[in-house]
Amino acid sequence: MSRYSLKPLPNRTDLFEVAVGWDSRHDTFFVMVFGTPDEAHEPDLRMWQGTAFHKICTTVQVLAIASNFAEVPPGLASQLEADKHRNPHHPERPHSKLLFQLFALGKV
Repeated sequence: MSRYSLKPLPNRTDLFEVAVGWDSRHDTFFVMVFGTPDEAHEPDLRMWQGTAFHKICTTVQVLAIASNFAEVPPGLASQLEADKHRNPHHPERPHSKLLFQLFALGKV
């Protein structure tokens, strides 16, 4: 798994952090958007996409979502692709087989 913290857009003062990355277990990229911390100093999770198996398949998709909330640095797409190639999804792992079977049967 990889995770990169992005700087929120200047007009998004309500945001604390935007994170993107690659999750090999679910064979998907993901985007997380956090609001400013609450009284307990915990950031408020506003959005999390890419939590399901094979949900966000390309860097174009994940960075298009992230760009609505954060500045996307040059080269991030290449870095995410490299992460995916270094740590690919392995369908033969027991948890991967189970996830695939559940999704194929429409149980999840």
